[in-house]
Amino acid sequence: MRPSKSARTALLATISAATIAVTGAPAVAAESSSCTYVDGTVCLHESKWFNGATVEYPAPSGTECVNSSLGFLGWLNLTDLSLRVYSGADCTGISYFVPAGDLHNVQSPLRSFKAV
Repeated sequence: MRPSKSARTALLATISAATIAVTGAPAVAAESSSCTYVDGTVCLHESKWFNGATVEYPAPSGTECVNSSLGFLGWLNLTDLSLRVYSGADCTGISYFVPAGDLHNVQSPLRSFKAV
């Protein structure tokens, strides 16, 4: 049986907390070069038309900033978290609020995001 969204999110938070306790540093979100569109992930698209290069991240833990390896114009937030996406690296610059379940695109590339 597949665990619920809340169970997966709790497990991710537990793993992240354990990583911080052991290493003293927050866990870095591991990216995938293609999107599976499964619950609990954020899929970023290089194109505002949702084609071309994509990158997928697991739900971010805490409010740690995630820098994308891809300048993205579109996203699909399949997490139960609200996010903020930013035009600059390290969560700087112009930002947009992204509610849970949001599918959206913009005209100028974005570079980073975090849970809010």
